[in-house]
Amino acid sequence: MVTMAGGQESRFATGSNWRGCIGFGMIINSELFKCLKEKHGTSYQAFLREKLIAVAGNICEPNLGMDFDSVHAIMEEVDVIIQSAENTDFAERYDLMIDANVNGPQRLMRFAKMCKNLNLFVHVSTAFVNGEREGLFLENPMTMGENRRKDSSTFPWLDIGNEMNLSHKSTKASISLDTTKDLKRLGQERVKFYGWDNTYQLTKAMGEMVINEIRGDIPLLIIRPSVIESSYKEPFPGWIQGNRVTDPLIISYGKGQLPPFLGDPEVNLDIFCYEDFDSTPLIESSKSITKMKFFDNLDHLSKYTWNEICLRDGLKDGISKDETMVQKLTRKCKVKAVYAEQLCNTYEFGGFYKARFHIGNTQKLLEKMSEEELYNFEIDAKNIDWRKYFVEVHIPGLRKHVLNETRMHSEAKHVQLKETRMRTEANLVYN
Repeated sequence: MVTMAGGQESRFATGSNWRGCIGFGMIINSELFKCLKEKHGTSYQAFLREKLIAVAGNICEPNLGMDFDSVHAIMEEVDVIIQSAENTDFAERYDLMIDANVNGPQRLMRFAKMCKNLNLFVHVSTAFVNGEREGLFLENPMTMGENRRKDSSTFPWLDIGNEMNLSHKSTKASISLDTTKDLKRLGQERVKFYGWDNTYQLTKAMGEMVINEIRGDIPLLIIRPSVIESSYKEPFPGWIQGNRVTDPLIISYGKGQLPPFLGDPEVNLDIFCYEDFDSTPLIESSKSITKMKFFDNLDHLSKYTWNEICLRDGLKDGISKDETMVQKLTRKCKVKAVYAEQLCNTYEFGGFYKARFHIGNTQKLLEKMSEEELYNFEIDAKNIDWRKYFVEVHIPGLRKHVLNETRMHSEAKHVQLKETRMRTEANLVYN
C-alpha cells in the first residue's frame, strides 16, 4: 500500500510476487531509487517509510497470504489495485503456471470486489496472449473459452475449469519419478492443442478471461506489453533487474554461445534486430563472433550449431592424441549445443511471429495528453531509435546490472544459477 506524493493522497495495493513479498529493505536499497537517494540524502529512508508500507503476501494463498489486520486495512482504504505478479517461466509445470497466472489474479479480483473504495483494477498481461493468430491483434478483451489457433475456428473450446482439474488430477495420477517432467509435457500438449506457443502465454490468456468474467462492476484496465526490457530514460537509462525475456539470447550470442537462431529474418520482430550485432562481442567473449545465421527447421540448425561450436572450441579430427581430453572436449561441445538448441526452441515463436499489435487505445490516450504530460510521460515508441537503444543503453545496462562487470551483485548470482540450471538440464538431456 503506497501513499503517493503530490497533494492528493492515493493508495495502491499491488499483488505480491508469486514467490513471496519482496522485503522493504530490498526495495529501498534497490539502485532503481538512486535518484531519490541523491535528492533526499540522509532522510531518504524516512521519506520512503512515509510513502510505502510493505505487506507480506502471496497471491497463490488464501487471503493472498496476508494477516488479518493488513487485509482489513487494505479493504477499507485502497483505491487502486495493480496486479503484476506472475510466473514468467516459459517451460514451468502446468499446474504451477495455472496457480500463479490464473488462480492468483482470480483471487485478487475476488478480493478487490470486497474493497470499499476501489476505483480501478489494473492487470498486467502480455501481448502474446494472441497466440498463433496472424494479422492484426486488436485491443479487445479475450473472450471466455476462445482458442488462438491459426485457423480461427471455435473448436476446441478452452474450458478453464477442465484445465485446472486436468492439471490437478495429473499431479496425483503421475506414477513417474519425475512428476515435474510429466507436468511440463502436459503443459506443452495443451499449449499446442489450443493455439499458443508456451504455457506462459496460455495461462496469461486464461487469467485475462477469468478476471474479466468475474469482475462485475469493478473498473478493469488490462495492459499488454510485448517485451519488457531495461529503462529507456527514467529514472536513468539501462536499469534492469534479472535476466529477462530476450536477454538470455543477447547474453549467449554476445558470449559466442549461440551461433544460429530459429527464425525468419524477414519477420518484423518486437524484440531486437540480430543483424545489428556483427563481429564485436558486446557482452563478453575472448574471441570475435560471427554474424548470426537463421534457419527455418531444427535439423539444419542442429547440424550447423554442432559444427560451429566444435570449430570455436577447437574440436577437430587429430586435434589431440589424448583420448581423455578429446572425450572431455566432445562432451563439453555437446552440452553447449544442447543449451543453444534449447534457447532456440524456447524463443522460436518470436522468430516466426507474424502478428502485429494494434495500438488504437494507446493512441487515443496520447491524443488526450497535454504537452506537459507528453513531455513528462513519453510513451510514444515511434520516437525511439531502437538500434541506439540496444547498443548504447540496454546492452551496457545488461553488463552493469546483470553481468556486473563493475562489482559482484546478487543479480549476478541469480544469472549464474539460472545458467547452471539450464546447463544441468542440457546435461540430463544429453545423458
